[in-house]
Amino acid sequence: MKLTLSKTVASPLNVHLQLAYPLESRGAFMLGDQWRILLLYPDGTSELIWQTTDEDIACKWRGLYDDRPADAIFDEIRQLPNGFQLLSKELYQRIETSDFYQSARTNPIVFQGHDQTILSFAGKKISILTLEENVRERVTIKTKGRDLICQALHTHQNLIIYGTNHGELFAQPFDQDQFGKTVKIDQLPNTCYQITFAGDGQKMFVGGLGYVKVFDYDGKIFTETASISSALRSFALVEDHLVLNKGMHGIDVIKVGDKLQRVSSLDLPFAIDKMFYLARQKTFLLTSSATNEWALLDWSE
Repeated sequence: MKLTLSKTVASPLNVHLQLAYPLESRGAFMLGDQWRILLLYPDGTSELIWQTTDEDIACKWRGLYDDRPADAIFDEIRQLPNGFQLLSKELYQRIETSDFYQSARTNPIVFQGHDQTILSFAGKKISILTLEENVRERVTIKTKGRDLICQALHTHQNLIIYGTNHGELFAQPFDQDQFGKTVKIDQLPNTCYQITFAGDGQKMFVGGLGYVKVFDYDGKIFTETASISSALRSFALVEDHLVLNKGMHGIDVIKVGDKLQRVSSLDLPFAIDKMFYLARQKTFLLTSSATNEWALLDWSE
């Protein structure tokens, strides 16, 4: 498998994007700043789907829970790559205006898990929320190790995996009423950036500052099976390959097997900030905050 640079586009939006998501139903990437939202297609053409010239409207941007993305689009992007779901707009507004949220020292990051369980991450604390009358914490647990940097939810188990800025990797089981015993999976080489499960939940991919690791999971125990040293900002799991975003060092394609093997690489004319994959079109989008350019890549054998 390899990646080919098909087109470079000068971004018509501000450098700091408010929205950036692949939309499989549209066969396009949705990108937006405070003033405009557009669809970028694999051939490099774009379609403007929302805009304003009113500064008051532009400054009232509320992120994904804003009314600017249509409800059908919001429903599509609710499922996050880390396994969690975004809350519905109505539920988010209820939580955002609650005493629980307004009185928090650190703004909670709130997700929906399996069985509609609502989970909150704030500082060094994870909470299960109840919404029966008032929004409140049903049960809480302190995170282990240093500051939590990233988290993921197993594809079908009530199991949170989180990594810290010192490279500690933990598993935290839970149900709707309580947390189980926290288990340390590994001491990683450095800060953990991203955790992703394969679709069947039997493999976990962990990437961070200078490394990527693969773990098998039998439903109870994580076992490291492969690793590779690499510059890394983020990665995408595509079939049986990992595509590594290495920032100023370009892109690597890694074959996942008994070991991790580099099979191709690609240099880009700019340092990569974010990377997104449109599976139906087999197209990657790379963005650069350094030059405010976008690159479209074709994924092929």
